[in-house]
Amino acid sequence: MAVISVSVDEETISELDLIISEGGFKGRSDAFRTAVKLLAREQTQQKKMRGRVNGLLILIHDERHETAFTDARHRYEDLIKTSVHNQLGRGKCLEIFLLEGEAKKVKELMRLCRSSGRAEYLKLVTT
Repeated sequence: MAVISVSVDEETISELDLIISEGGFKGRSDAFRTAVKLLAREQTQQKKMRGRVNGLLILIHDERHETAFTDARHRYEDLIKTSVHNQLGRGKCLEIFLLEGEAKKVKELMRLCRSSGRAEYLKLVTT
C-alpha cells in the first residue's frame, strides 16, 4: 500500500478519532480508506445520473454564509421545486431542496455547493 501525508486541522483530527473509537476502525488509515471509498461511490453514482431526476439536496452551513446558498437557490429556481430553511441554533442553518430536472443541472448545483467550501454537510439523494 502507498503511504501518503494529509494535513488536517485539530477539529478534524478529533472528529476522526471519535469515528475510529465509536466505529470500530483499526486506526486512522482504516477510517480514511473507508471515507474515500464512500465518497468515490457517491461520485460514481452522481456520474451515472442521466436524463430527468428527482431528488433531495440536504446541506448544513454556517449562518454567515446564508447569502451564498440564497444566491444558489435563485440561480437554480427552475430546478428547486421546494426549499426549506431552518435555523438549527449555534449559528448553523439547514437547507433542504426538493429537486426535479435534468441530471446535468443537478450536478451543477451540487458542484456549486461543494466548491463554495461553505457547506459543512452536503448530501444528494436521487431517484
